[in-house]
Amino acid sequence: MADIGRLSDALRLRIMEWFTRLRRWWDALPGLGRATSHTLVYDVMLTVGLMTLITLMATSIDSGPGLLFNSTTTITVLWSLPAAVPLVLRRVWPEYAAWMYVALTFAHLVFGPAIVFSDFFAPIMLYSVLLYGKAAHTIRFVTAACATTVFAGLVWGVAFMLGPMFPAAPWSLTVDWESWLPHALFLPACPGYDSTAQSMRYGCGAAVAIEGGTGAAAIGVCMVSVIIMAFWQRALRATLDAMRQRNEALEARKAEEARIASLAERARIARDMHDVVAHTLSTIIVQADGGRYAGANDITVARTTMATIRSEATRAQHDMRRLFDVFGTAETPQGYADIPVLLNKSLNASMHVSRTVSGTVQEDRLPDHAGEALFRVVQEGLTNARKYAGAGAHVHIDESWTPTDVTVAITDDGRGAQAAEDGHAPGYGLMGMRERIEALGGNITAGPRPNGGFALNAVVPLQTEIIGTDSSGVKDSPIGSGSSARADGSDRLAGSYLRRTASNSHDRGIDSRLPRWSRRFIQWLKRTAAALRSRSFDQGDVADLNWIGRLARWTQRHYLLMDILGTVILVVLFHSSTYYDLQVLANDGIWDPAEHTLATLLTIVLLAPLAFRRRFPETSALVVALLSGMQLLLPPSIMSNAALAVNVFALVSVYSAVLYGREQAWRWVSVALVVDSWLYGIKLMAGRSGTSPVRVLAQLVMPDRYSSDIWTIIFGGLAPGGMVMLAGFACIASARWVRSRGANALVLQQREDALRAEQQRQKVLAANLERERIGSAMQTEVLATLESVIAQTTEGMTALNSSPAPDDTQISALFAAIGARGRAALAHMRELLTVLRETGFSDEQHAGSPAPLQLRPLGSVDDQLLQRRQTKTKLTE
Repeated sequence: MADIGRLSDALRLRIMEWFTRLRRWWDALPGLGRATSHTLVYDVMLTVGLMTLITLMATSIDSGPGLLFNSTTTITVLWSLPAAVPLVLRRVWPEYAAWMYVALTFAHLVFGPAIVFSDFFAPIMLYSVLLYGKAAHTIRFVTAACATTVFAGLVWGVAFMLGPMFPAAPWSLTVDWESWLPHALFLPACPGYDSTAQSMRYGCGAAVAIEGGTGAAAIGVCMVSVIIMAFWQRALRATLDAMRQRNEALEARKAEEARIASLAERARIARDMHDVVAHTLSTIIVQADGGRYAGANDITVARTTMATIRSEATRAQHDMRRLFDVFGTAETPQGYADIPVLLNKSLNASMHVSRTVSGTVQEDRLPDHAGEALFRVVQEGLTNARKYAGAGAHVHIDESWTPTDVTVAITDDGRGAQAAEDGHAPGYGLMGMRERIEALGGNITAGPRPNGGFALNAVVPLQTEIIGTDSSGVKDSPIGSGSSARADGSDRLAGSYLRRTASNSHDRGIDSRLPRWSRRFIQWLKRTAAALRSRSFDQGDVADLNWIGRLARWTQRHYLLMDILGTVILVVLFHSSTYYDLQVLANDGIWDPAEHTLATLLTIVLLAPLAFRRRFPETSALVVALLSGMQLLLPPSIMSNAALAVNVFALVSVYSAVLYGREQAWRWVSVALVVDSWLYGIKLMAGRSGTSPVRVLAQLVMPDRYSSDIWTIIFGGLAPGGMVMLAGFACIASARWVRSRGANALVLQQREDALRAEQQRQKVLAANLERERIGSAMQTEVLATLESVIAQTTEGMTALNSSPAPDDTQISALFAAIGARGRAALAHMRELLTVLRETGFSDEQHAGSPAPLQLRPLGSVDDQLLQRRQTKTKLTE
């Protein structure tokens, strides 16, 4: 028994090994695998069903002739069975299956019956190979279809008019050449034709040509229709494939986008820290150095300078808190209009600053965040001039506004290239400016001038047109007036900005002459027209499409127009049906124009929501449900108890709402379907009882008023209403199935929009997490530094206001301590920025080796700085 058990286990293991090898072989086959197994199963089921139908039909169909031999019903069925193989493989190996089917067709046309049951598979095979095969091989399969059509027509003409070449086979293989080709073509009547009237009228040759040509023409019309449908569907399928690939790419990029958002947030913090703190510290240092000498001889100057230092440090402290605020701030960021304030603060910095503006200032045409970027450019230029140009340098800011862009050039007559002799490298300020300007689509250059000094040039493109301006067009903005106007708050992709569209200047000039209510009405019409347009979506490349494919994509893109046209066609086709349905109610049989107009209007009202079934699917379905309910509540004297023919299209609305609406739309649609269907059943039962649905519902409230059996009518309505419910739930199930498969462009577009929205949320979340992770320690470091400067200025102000007043040596010492503290703080901050930048990605110096995203919290800033100093020490050793 033990040996038998071991043999059984060994056999079981061997069988499992065979199945594993078979599965591996199956997955390794070209075009097959797990993804296509379901497709193959569906095609096998379809083939089995068709072959079963062929077998059942064979008993009621007579045998037919062939080109060479006569055939029986059994032979016809046997010739049809091999076509099951290409029919099964038509979507897995479409081209191999098509050639196999062509070979089988030619084989039975020559050696078998002229017509077999599998000939009806030809449209399916041609459609499949054109849709699923390679587009580059389209011509060869269309040519093969044409050749097969012509050859089949010839065989049919000869076989049906002349009969087979060997009519007595298999008993005899002799040929009666007198009654076959080519002699039979000249006979007055065809020997194989049942009724010789046509062949006697035209001759046998003409009869053969007519029979063959008619058959070939019939096949040709069918094939042309199939080719058009295949080209049409191939274009739509290419759109679906492109949209699926985009959605898969969005899914795959989730982690990468979160990583990029985290790194971008580190770079943003580094950039803003430099703009906020470095500018303040450099101002403090310059003010402290100036107060050390000028304030020593003038106590008033010393107090003013000390107050300025305290004010700058306090403002930087406030900006740092705003910088690390996870949820942002409601305060307006500094922008273009704040540049004059920045220049006024620079007047006390021992350098001469001037500014000129040429052209018409168009602040409201600046893209989002451009005003802040220009402010930071000017701020960085002044900071660099204070640090490196030298005392007494002249700084000139030249703004040039053109219709397309604005250029800001900051030049000084300082030391220029000599400023780099102290060995310092370009800082993070220029790097941050470049990131800001390039994110707006502009460019920036910086470097020493040939004749001495330094030059910084930034170019920012303007928006082509404006939304929300008054009728006067673009207004000039004086320097220092108001804050920059924001058109909207939409997000912007790095490296580009959104260009808005609006009416051109000619239209704005016309609108300015209209009353205010007219302008508002026109704007409302424009907004309504924009809302009614079909939602656009990317359909992929169209370079390899023919005119049928381009037309298919055009109709797919303008789906609202196509739905409107379809609704108009339905109204034209069914308004007469509605009239006849109402005439049955009137029972007069008279064609009354007034009643016909009423029937047409009723048809339009009932079908009009279908025009918006894809643009506003749930709203359209809700309107259809309400109209259906109102129609069912009307008494029989106004509306027939039987449904109108146009009411069947309510199922289209149900299908569209579930397919194109929200994910959970099927819930309320199901409830509305049950209510309307049950109400339809109640109306039928109420009509049989001589009452109306309104009376039935009223009897629920006032049971003694009417005598009809209300519950019999209500529950009796479940039978006819249940039939409508079944049809409606079938539509809901079909829509849910199509939605789950992603076999619709609008559904895929909804998924893409949802993925992009989720991607934006994930990016914001990643940025917030990164900010929280590094913000606490770094904010403590920087704020502690600024707090120490503020404390020193407080002590200095106390000393300056004391009595007796400090002497010049004490005043100089106060400012010297503040300057030393500012320099130490500036050096410490640059180390902090280095830690951020070397783990960021946006600077060119580290573009070749971006650090991977750390999925665990970093150490404290002190630990990072200590690690950096240890690394530097090892490198120097």
